Amino acid sequence: MVPLDKKPQPASPAETRQACGGGERYVARAELVLARPDHRRLNVASMDPDPLRLLAVACAHVDSARGEQAELIVDLVPVAGWRVARWRRRLMRRAQARGPSAYGQRLVDGASGAGRGARWWQVLVEGLNGGRPAGTGGGRLPRQSDLADGVGKFVPGADTQVFAVQVLVRVTARHPARAQARLHQVMTVLDAWRGENWWRPVGPRRTNWRPYSSVWWRRRSFERRYATGEFAPSRRQWVTAQEVAALLKPASKRCVAPNVVRIGGVVPPAPAALPTWRGQRGVVPLGRVTGVDGRTRLGCVPQQNVLFGASLGKSGFGKSELALLQALALGYGGFGAWFLDPHGAAVHKALPYLTHPAVIDRVVLIDLSVKDPAARIAAWNPLSMEDRAAWQVQDVVGAVVGGLASAQGWGDGAPRARAILSHAAQVLAHLSLRMCELGRPDLQPTIFTIPRLLNDEMWRQSVLALLPPRLSVFWRTTFPRYEGSAVPVVTQTIEQLATSDSLRAFLGQPRSSYCVRRAMDESKIVLLRCSGTGSGDQIITSLLLFDLFLAGHSREGLDPSLLRTLFAFCDELRAIDGAARGYIAAILEQLRKYEVRLMAMTQMAMRLSDETRLALMQNQSLLSATAADSDECAFVAKRMPQLAPDVLEHQPRFHYVMSTMLGGRRTTPFRVAGLAIDEVLADYHHPERLPLLEEALDRNLGRHPVGDVLARLDGSDDGRIPAHDDLILERLTTRHPAPALGSPNSGARGSENITEIA
Repeated sequence: MVPLDKKPQPASPAETRQACGGGERYVARAELVLARPDHRRLNVASMDPDPLRLLAVACAHVDSARGEQAELIVDLVPVAGWRVARWRRRLMRRAQARGPSAYGQRLVDGASGAGRGARWWQVLVEGLNGGRPAGTGGGRLPRQSDLADGVGKFVPGADTQVFAVQVLVRVTARHPARAQARLHQVMTVLDAWRGENWWRPVGPRRTNWRPYSSVWWRRRSFERRYATGEFAPSRRQWVTAQEVAALLKPASKRCVAPNVVRIGGVVPPAPAALPTWRGQRGVVPLGRVTGVDGRTRLGCVPQQNVLFGASLGKSGFGKSELALLQALALGYGGFGAWFLDPHGAAVHKALPYLTHPAVIDRVVLIDLSVKDPAARIAAWNPLSMEDRAAWQVQDVVGAVVGGLASAQGWGDGAPRARAILSHAAQVLAHLSLRMCELGRPDLQPTIFTIPRLLNDEMWRQSVLALLPPRLSVFWRTTFPRYEGSAVPVVTQTIEQLATSDSLRAFLGQPRSSYCVRRAMDESKIVLLRCSGTGSGDQIITSLLLFDLFLAGHSREGLDPSLLRTLFAFCDELRAIDGAARGYIAAILEQLRKYEVRLMAMTQMAMRLSDETRLALMQNQSLLSATAADSDECAFVAKRMPQLAPDVLEHQPRFHYVMSTMLGGRRTTPFRVAGLAIDEVLADYHHPERLPLLEEALDRNLGRHPVGDVLARLDGSDDGRIPAHDDLILERLTTRHPAPALGSPNSGARGSENITEIA
């Protein structure tokens, strides 16, 4: 073995060695040339299977972590057309001089300029044949060599580029036998081109060791060409582009070796008209895109082009990350954002980015996962009539009945339950209006008052006696005729909500601090976390979605130019769709004209309900897809022209294929690399300011501790402090009421007011 840092010795094996990281590595070399004259064709390698598969298999045995390498170097230099033509003429003259041939043997022919002895031989043959010329009669005629045999692949009229070629193979390994074995594996790759011509190594190859180009008289030239890229093959050899095309391409999808880096198929570049995101307002960020010029930039789409969006793909592949980035960017751009997160991870991640003074007063947090009695929570009373007139009672009744009916999946069925719930909501809405007129909005009934109204006849009669007589007709004439089983159908959903302390605290407060219509009009940033409530998760999700639908519809009749845009993000749409009972499709179909735009994320569109899936695919103007199951990819690929399903199936994490509306036209699909929020919005990440955000939430939402709200709702065990429903009845029957809690005459409606009532 000869170290590379020493002068090579005359006695040289097939490999040389050099120091490497405390060990030695051995180098095996071979230069390959054409075995026959270069006008003989190489076989055009088949593309199925990919001929580079053998090279990938050989490289799979190379331990690169230990310094091993295997390289197949193909150098090509274009040959000028006049040189090819000159060589073609020379080959033609050579073929003509050779004359006709049969079975590879040259025949003697006087016409071809043969000597005097050949002519006497022709006369002798004619005499023996009875005067007939030689080669005629019943004997077999010799086959003449044609032009293609003499010129080969350089036949005139062949419209192909010709290259001079140099092929070097170099392998480095930790053991000489291993280097030699890898060398032969790489050389075997070129057997796929074996035809009339083939590749063979130069250098000694008569012994079992076969050093090839590692012998001392070839090694220096080989290493110089390897290190500098010099083109100096051992012999002149020309090939056509068709012969070597398979060596000039990357590995295709038919190269099934596992160690081939996949680019994920062919996806068109991003359209040139796609804007670049630099943090400007009025756009929806997408991620890193590569344009037709090969440059990478941050792409975005103008918000007016995004009416509805759909993001599909595997869990953990970046759908929620992208949606959260878009929501934050739109929020900082002055738009309203409503983000419904069933699991809460996105909400928790977003909070440190919303502590900036520019947005801190616009943040609304509804976290229903809190369990600590000291945790503070906002309030939402669907039966509240505060700041409403008597003619709006029907709107409140419709919202409550529609929300609870959709949560229970009644559809067009359950007529008795609908009738009971409608009249109960009507009575309680009028009761809320009466309390507001008396200056006691803090004593409005809540949805948890519905079971008391239906099950406690004495309480019901006492309330009805103080309300307009027309409200009592149903309860006197129709309600007693219903079976006893009709009431539990109505109350079972409310009883499920009552099993969660956080839901009781959120829905059990008489005065609402959460109003989605106000959030629309004031461009609030609303974060909703609905997990952790047990069996009430889907119910409260249904109520919130239905409330969003009604709030959007309440904008009907207003000047569209005066409406502020709200982007509503729904993560894990599959879980929400089961609770929405068709209202997601209604939002997609009806709320565009009211500037409510839904952005939906789900793992599989095929698992959505038919009406939701059809509405989403029909109306989406921004379609994003990560890797997914083959069936899902086939479904998505039908909505993305020029895209094969397997391209989607093999995408890496945090990479998307998107198609969007741009300038009134649908773009071709283009690839997008995801952006990490902590990189893009790093300047806005301030977890140390979270206490300031909590103070702003308490100030803007009037949040109360969960424990205090429940104590007021239930009253004390000894009866000294009445429950909320009893306080309502007591106020109605009292001639001289106490000062109204939270009314203009009683001060602010903070947590100290709850202490005052206690």
